[in-house]
Amino acid sequence: MDRQGKDTAEMRGEQAREWLVRLSSGTMSAEELQSLDSWTAADPRNRAAFLHERRTWQDLESLRDAFESAPQTAPAARSPGNWRWLPVAAAAALVWFAAPSVWLWARADASTAAGEIREVPLADGSRAVLDSESAIAVDYDDKARSVRLLKGRAWFAVRHGDARPFRVAAADGTVRDIATAFEVDDTSGRTRAGVTEGAIAMGGLVLHAGEQAQFGADGKATALAAIPAERIAGWRRGELLLREVPLESAIGALARYRRAPVFTMGDLSHEPPISGSFRADRPDEALDTLAAMRGLERLRLPGGVVVLRRPSR
Repeated sequence: MDRQGKDTAEMRGEQAREWLVRLSSGTMSAEELQSLDSWTAADPRNRAAFLHERRTWQDLESLRDAFESAPQTAPAARSPGNWRWLPVAAAAALVWFAAPSVWLWARADASTAAGEIREVPLADGSRAVLDSESAIAVDYDDKARSVRLLKGRAWFAVRHGDARPFRVAAADGTVRDIATAFEVDDTSGRTRAGVTEGAIAMGGLVLHAGEQAQFGADGKATALAAIPAERIAGWRRGELLLREVPLESAIGALARYRRAPVFTMGDLSHEPPISGSFRADRPDEALDTLAAMRGLERLRLPGGVVVLRRPSR
């Protein structure tokens, strides 16, 4: 490679790193995301440079494994050497973790960053409220009002008096409005829905206010325990309701509302499940409460990265 070619490659790498840093801020506008998408599409070498820089941080995928193998024979306060590498990993995690999938967000008509909850008016007068780290694509035509939940969860208040059906497609199936306000949730591995007002049709079931259901792998819906309608989609008011949720899943649910990631050390699978109401709009306080409930040590790292683990004995 000649000097000019090397300089060009280095410039591409610098541009890619600048994009990643911008992505890590969590505040990129739709126009900026479109610019990034255009930059990666303009030249295969741009896309290769971007993917190369992303791969630089892919070893963070094994960060949990590194935590698992870290010596735990003495408390961290007595063994600072065990943790000397963590500030560097934390800085890398901020870029890798916070950078969303460019191609996902480029498909979205509306999206939210970590910790952001936003109301989005739709063209027919309906409303969508997007939870933290969520995205939707809207496709209205003469026959139907279709919305696709690309990531996360959203609550919809549907305007009626329109002959076109209103549908929300998610990973495991489609929810059809009958006369309602409802939530669709794709955050827990299976698509769930709950009704705050009216009724919806979902996988062969009709759900009314306060009722919830979950899609199975076969696309059929199974009813879940009913709760007061006002508790459904409580995250709109900063409330996160957890019912019999595994500890690691509870930590993950709260971590969605932070800009910086949360990691866990050790096997927490044998811990009793978590039930309770937590403040999603104050995730650090909620994590402190959760850690205190289960006797976990909380380690704060540069950039807001948090590690939760069992205290060393």
